[in-house]
This record gives sequence, structure tokens and C-alpha cells, in this order.
Amino acid sequence: MIKLLLKKIIPEIIIKKILFFLMKIKSFKTRKIFKKAIKNNIYLKEEDLSILQTKYDYPPKYGYSKEDLLLRGKERAAELLKIIKKKRVINFLELGCFDGMVSYSLKNKDNNTFAIDLTAEGFDQRAIDKGVIFREMDAINLDFEDNKFDFIFSYDAFEHFFDPEKVLKEMIRVVKKDGFIYLFFAPLYFSAMGLHAYRSITIPYCQFLFSKRTLSDFTIKNKLELIDFDKVNGWSLEDFKKLFKKYSKQLSIINYREIYDYRYLDLISKYPEYFKNKTNNFDDLIISGIRIVFKRK
Repeated sequence: MIKLLLKKIIPEIIIKKILFFLMKIKSFKTRKIFKKAIKNNIYLKEEDLSILQTKYDYPPKYGYSKEDLLLRGKERAAELLKIIKKKRVINFLELGCFDGMVSYSLKNKDNNTFAIDLTAEGFDQRAIDKGVIFREMDAINLDFEDNKFDFIFSYDAFEHFFDPEKVLKEMIRVVKKDGFIYLFFAPLYFSAMGLHAYRSITIPYCQFLFSKRTLSDFTIKNKLELIDFDKVNGWSLEDFKKLFKKYSKQLSIINYREIYDYRYLDLISKYPEYFKNKTNNFDDLIISGIRIVFKRK
């Protein structure tokens, strides 16, 4: 009743900011617990998995209807166009495009748009009809000439690329001088949903709390979608930050933001030794995504 009353009085954005601030304060306590924890190479058992599975419900709020794809494409295209303050036709390249609706929306603004993915399975017919040039291609070996594109971007794919460094090197090669590279990717492997297995295992941080064998056995027994453990590259926040620093002579960072997720501090507080065995960096656990904009020197 109190929550409903507050929603009527206080704007939702203010409530979110207050809750975020309170969770940040709570994270200080969890950080201390984590810091004191001793490494212990152990996992919870399958019966624990069954119990925790009933406590967490994490249906991804990520729609795939035609309307959802179009809206998301428009929003992301608008975000990219704000970066460059478009005054001319731009050559865009999208990596890991899937449906290609961001490229579709950019094409609607009279740009030249190229989109690649390993498969055309999810590519939207509307993007094809609009004239987006799609190619089945691996991002670690781009079949484009040097200095071809004004702007290269990727949404929710960089955490999947098997070798992010090779992909970044290819992006640098094919982008023009003073061109832009934009990356937004989440969830990172060490964050709550980093295994990308939420359609089967709804438990946050399941990749730390249970062995691969336990997770696999559970999905088989319960006839759930099997987990593809190779779907993510396993890179930590620090791994990505080191990569970006390594190429600082070729790329200027003009915007960098980390996305925090404080929702599941209770699990870190309860099982700190399970996490400490996988990482010494508490931020790995609470930073779920990265948004970064580079400019080619």
C-alpha cells in the first residue's frame, strides 16, 4: 500500500534513483563480506539448485515481436545518430546484427548500412526490403577493405565473440580515421545473468554456485532448454578494460559507462566463498554491462 502511494506522489524516475542509491549503500556491506571470504573450490548441490530455482523468476524483459524489434531499432539508431550529429550520408557497419533492425532504422535516414552475423536466421525481411546489405561473416575476419566505414557498432554481441581482441583489431582496420566505434554489451560473464542461461536456470550467478555438470544434469532431468556454455567468452570486466587500454594509441575513448546491477547482493553475501574462488574483483559481480564510444585516431 505504501509503495503504491509513493508511486502516485513521487515520479518513477526519482523512486528508481532512490532505490539505486539505497542498493549502492547495501553493496558496501556486501563488498566487505566478499573481501573477507576465503577461496574455496566448491559448488552447491543439485538439491540446492532445485530450491533456489523456485525463489528466482527471471523472464528476460526483451521482446521479439515485430513491434518490439522495430521500436528497439529506432531507439538504438537515434542513440547512434546523436553521437555523430549527422550532416551527410554515413557508411555504417553493424556486427552481430541478428534481426538487423538498427541498420534498418539507420537506412531509413538515408545512410549506407551493412550488417553481418554468423547466420541470416534472425535477419528481418523489412531490413532486406529497405536495402540493408547483409553478409554472413565472422567478425574476427571482416571481408571489407581498410578504412571503409564511418561508424561501426555492435549491440549485445561483444560478450559473445570468442576473441574480442581480434574483433576490435578488425574494427580498427576497417573504420576510417576520425570514424566511430560503438559497443554496448551485457550481461558480462561474471555478472548475475552472465551465463545467458536464464531461459533454463533462473538463479542469478548460477555459473559460480553450481558446476557445469550439475547445471546440465538439471536441465536434462527437467526437460529445459540445454545450456550452451560456449555461447559466452567468459571475459571479466577487467579483461575488457585492459583490452581497451591496449589500443589507446589507435582509439580515443570519448564516452565510457558501466551499468550496475545490485539486485542480487543477497546471494553474494550468503555464499561469498563461491564467488571469491572465481574472482577477486567485487566489481566483476555487480557491473553487468559496458557502453563505450571510441574515435579512431
